[in-house]
Amino acid sequence: MKRYSIVGAGRLGTALGAALARRGWQAEAIIDRDARAAGESRRIIGCGRASTSLAAAAKAGGTVIIAVPDDAVGGVAAALARAKGSWAGRTVFHTSGLLSAAVLGPLARRGALVASLHPVQSFPRKDVPSSVFKGITWGLEGDAAAFDKAERIVRALRGNILLLSAKDKAIYHAACALASNALVALEWTAAEVLGKAGVSLEDAPGMLGPLVQGTLQNVKSFGLEKALTGPVVRGDVATVRKHLEALEGDQAAREVYAVLGKQILVLAARQGLPPGRVRALKRLLEGR
Repeated sequence: MKRYSIVGAGRLGTALGAALARRGWQAEAIIDRDARAAGESRRIIGCGRASTSLAAAAKAGGTVIIAVPDDAVGGVAAALARAKGSWAGRTVFHTSGLLSAAVLGPLARRGALVASLHPVQSFPRKDVPSSVFKGITWGLEGDAAAFDKAERIVRALRGNILLLSAKDKAIYHAACALASNALVALEWTAAEVLGKAGVSLEDAPGMLGPLVQGTLQNVKSFGLEKALTGPVVRGDVATVRKHLEALEGDQAAREVYAVLGKQILVLAARQGLPPGRVRALKRLLEGR
């Protein structure tokens, strides 16, 4: 029997627990200090026992997945290590994209096999469909002896593994945050700019959505460089100047436009934009 307990009844922990249950794994305990959150997650997962006690995971005997905020992982690991029960040969994962497996040291010293296993995916709510895990990449780092269990989990969810070293966790997670969180901030910035043209913040996502989805599909189909379109890659200095002039009343949006414009310019140069156009656009974007 493939058994597991989830510590942390948030969006990721619940979605992961539910996806594993649908792939034939048996939840033993769903633990959260908030009894209501634990109960809600147990209903979504469909099996296991909701609890507010970490001792429930220590007693359960199967794999433990710690899906709590980064600053709580160390405390949870220490508390689990103090709980009654044997950890020898058991596997414990945490799902932080930033922290290494070293934070699970108290459990490793009790004989547990420890690793970090982080999904490169976002989870806007607890009850996302299990298909959200299909085809995604999982960053894996830690004890090599824990990798077999990690591979079984990822294989069950039809994902892929990226092996990481502890020193690369921060840069890996920064890239993930840029790709996901910064995209939301960028769309919000664009929506705010559209507001000056009379488009409401509520209507902007519906207007921009197809454009963003089309761009993401182009990235997937053609790669990052070939998916690039717009005035910078065309070397259209006059259009970029007009954009910057239009944004003069919104300093934050103007700075975002300029910073990202310079990144776009790097790609444009790699695609063969004439050096003279590159220099002219760079001066313009740098405000010179």
